[in-house]
Amino acid sequence: MNKITRYEVRIKGTSPVIWNVMKRELQLELKQLKKDELSEWEENPKNWQRKAELDDKDNVIIPDRWFKSALVESCKKNRIVPHYATRKNETYSYYVQSFMIFNKGKPVCKKTQLEPYGAFVGAQGKNSNTKVWRVRPKLNEWTATFEILDTSGRMKLEELEETCGFAGMMVGLGDNRINNFGRFEVEKIIRVD
Repeated sequence: MNKITRYEVRIKGTSPVIWNVMKRELQLELKQLKKDELSEWEENPKNWQRKAELDDKDNVIIPDRWFKSALVESCKKNRIVPHYATRKNETYSYYVQSFMIFNKGKPVCKKTQLEPYGAFVGAQGKNSNTKVWRVRPKLNEWTATFEILDTSGRMKLEELEETCGFAGMMVGLGDNRINNFGRFEVEKIIRVD
């Protein structure tokens, strides 16, 4: 039986990260607004700041689910064949899904330190081509630290480094990743025993 392996991964943003965490309360609030009230609601800092992921002290954090999702997507795209693979088209996708990932760092900032990022977004409703102004919280400079528990201890450190590096360069975290937001570089990965 393999032993659980722990890694600490510290990442640093190379591009701004954007949050768009639409909690149930925000969705219900938006549904009650008329179309002409949406832009005004979006531009109010008290509203768009609530789209960030917050800890229990109202500080902004990078959710661990974002990092795990980026690693899984990296495995699908980078096509690293595991050293223990029995098929040459096997990837680490399913294996990385079994990782337990925890955000171990400090909050990235206070809610009031976020900047607005506004854009016209998609048509609202059937047969509508009207775009609505949306504002999302953005942070230009950020770092985060995650702990990874490799429950089977089968991934080599070099493979994890390559997976994390690809995730930072080609996948990213947060919203609007298609426009290269949320990209990061790996500052360090250490094995914690």
